[in-house]
Amino acid sequence: MPEESKEAFTPLFSNPLEPYPGLTINDLNRYLPAVQTAEDINMTPDSMSEGLFLADVIDGLKKLPENSIDLIIAQPPEDPWTENDNRPEKMTLQDFYQWNDNWLQESMRVLQPTGAIYLLCGWRYSGMYHALLSNHLKVQSRITWNNIPSDRQLKSATWGNQVSDIWFATKTNDFLFNQNCVQKESNESDFNERPIVNSNFWADIRPLPGEESIPDRLVNRVLRASSFKLNWVLDPFLGEGIIGRISKKAGRRFIGFGNNKDKLLMAMKKIDQS
Repeated sequence: MPEESKEAFTPLFSNPLEPYPGLTINDLNRYLPAVQTAEDINMTPDSMSEGLFLADVIDGLKKLPENSIDLIIAQPPEDPWTENDNRPEKMTLQDFYQWNDNWLQESMRVLQPTGAIYLLCGWRYSGMYHALLSNHLKVQSRITWNNIPSDRQLKSATWGNQVSDIWFATKTNDFLFNQNCVQKESNESDFNERPIVNSNFWADIRPLPGEESIPDRLVNRVLRASSFKLNWVLDPFLGEGIIGRISKKAGRRFIGFGNNKDKLLMAMKKIDQS
């Protein structure tokens, strides 16, 4: 091939061996050796350490010390059986209820006495989570937010759902809450009235076009309301690390559990680059 043609040649695939979308071979060489499991968790109240762990939620929580976490932000999967390769068949509804009860009971154990949990969920299981949280914690409020991006058309045969819930619960009734931070970030309202400070209706928060499933502004509002810098934040359902990325940028110390290695690696990369 002539020299001029060689210089103009561009390979069709810049990394044809890339096994995971969004992760290069260099990423894998960097993050795969650093993957930790529940067996690597060895913490005491006086020797806590940040980290992302390839661990089932209950296995991970059981390895954390009592009264060690300031804030839990959790978005449980609606079908955890699809994320767990060790389960040969789907959970029954009773199994699903018990599984949620188990991890919430462990969450209550690891929370500081002044700690809180924000549980994000859709309407289908919202009532179940209210009941389960009430069994172990003090439910303080149900927050409703607009979870449909402005560029997405709502299609439904009946009433189209445009909102999701966030259950806010605390370990005790003596909890941290910075009321000066939770407020509408705009002086405008749909009714030309003054915005309600600390309202549990977050109509002003919605995913922006192309934004990840949990908006950054939502997580930041939760962090400002119920944590301070250097507090310990836990995401027991790590996914691709949205909550961890925002928590680290906000100066919090972060622990996350995920049982999907591909997503864990992506979370490691996102948080490392935050």
